[in-house]
Amino acid sequence: MTTFLAAGLVACRGIPSRPASVPPEAMWCAEAKDGLFLKVGGHQSTLWQLEVWDRQGHSLGSGSFRLRGFAKAKIVPEEVLAWENGALHLKDGTWLVPEAPAAR
Repeated sequence: MTTFLAAGLVACRGIPSRPASVPPEAMWCAEAKDGLFLKVGGHQSTLWQLEVWDRQGHSLGSGSFRLRGFAKAKIVPEEVLAWENGALHLKDGTWLVPEAPAAR
């Protein structure tokens, strides 16, 4: 019964099948505008390693992203609001924006 209910909830949320280009460790962010897959790598202070794909598996962005807003111990799918203009927007108003390459 529990498995049936869980499967029903998954179907209602519109979780797509995982495209081949999206690794298994990437999380589905159903509450994000249009939905997206997110892989969160390690972080140091406010610098996070992210990879983002749309529901079809097309890469939207990857690399180092700087946290602008509230400090985070981790990023969970339920917090993701949208991917906008190359940055990840979280529900609390925090943004993760691409880190500019270091000057040489």
